[in-house]
Amino acid sequence: MAVLVPLEFSSRVKQILFDKGLYQNQFSPKRISKRLALPIEGDFKTLCDEIIIEIPEIKDEISIEILALEINTPRLIPAQLMSSKISSWLKSLIHKHDREILLNDIPQKWEILGDLALIPSSAFTQKEWLELFSHCEETEKLELWKAICDSLNVNRLGRQQPISDNMMRTSQVELLLGENGWVELLDHGVHFGFDATKVMYSSGNVTERHRIGNINMEDEIVVDAFAGIGYYSLPMLVRSNVKHLHACEINPNSIEALMWGAQKNNVEQRLTIHEGDNKITLANLRNISDRCHLGILPSSEEVWQLALECLKSEGGWLHIHMNVVEENIPSWIDKTISKLEIISQNIGREWRIEAKHLEKVKWYAPHIRHVVLDVFCTK
Repeated sequence: MAVLVPLEFSSRVKQILFDKGLYQNQFSPKRISKRLALPIEGDFKTLCDEIIIEIPEIKDEISIEILALEINTPRLIPAQLMSSKISSWLKSLIHKHDREILLNDIPQKWEILGDLALIPSSAFTQKEWLELFSHCEETEKLELWKAICDSLNVNRLGRQQPISDNMMRTSQVELLLGENGWVELLDHGVHFGFDATKVMYSSGNVTERHRIGNINMEDEIVVDAFAGIGYYSLPMLVRSNVKHLHACEINPNSIEALMWGAQKNNVEQRLTIHEGDNKITLANLRNISDRCHLGILPSSEEVWQLALECLKSEGGWLHIHMNVVEENIPSWIDKTISKLEIISQNIGREWRIEAKHLEKVKWYAPHIRHVVLDVFCTK
């Protein structure tokens, strides 16, 4: 049984059916000319009259009929779909392999950046997979990567690699399918663009990017000491409405992405980029800022003095990112304030320094939190 209603009223009628417990989820709605057939069950004898009371203009265009409707088939979640597609790919191979062992080692998590999916560094690197790949043609491997992309609804595929342990924290993504790693994202009204094979992007910091962008920084001069591609610089420029932002960054690939983002968001007139080691660039920004952002992990402590020196003589704000063992967070806050007070005295400022807010961004590792401490310095 189905109730047929004009298309323009179908959403309202469907909600009424849900509220009355009459909607039949087992079947799919069906369009018939300019009406939609909504599957129903239960006591619907007075249904048409009840709907007309709520939607009078539907009076002459509502009816209940017996129709052949398709049965809903539950959609596979991406992990199930990936497993199914990889299983089919394995069946198509003539090489000898243990399909069950191989399927047990397919990735269960990934990161989606626009139309690019990044699978973990360990994905398809187990000895059984490497042995299989040694017998595969490149075209066969490409078919596998395409199958994975289809299951994740993307066009390109990359494999994560550990971030380089160098000053520039270079990304080492291996592109498996696609011509390049350039990605463009829109996050909370802010445009980002970057090459995922060359620079790092952390989707897990999204809540902090939103939070920092929600802080009113109108008429403020801000220094972002570890700007990267503009993870925090761009939200502060676009949404916090800073008067001017000084971005310190050493990686030329990140700077290219930051410049693209500034132009895309139409904020380049309020941004100055200082390229190079921020131990040098920060030293050239003394006494100019109302706020200094220190968005580096695991610790930014080595530039705390430079950050305090960037603030105007009357004081200002620091936003300190850090990885901290969960149970040690209260003591870490106290130690951080004490260290900042000592630094303040050493540089002749002797400010009163207060911890105003602690934000727990995410779990960085078991028992270790990525936190941000908002610190206010004043005479």
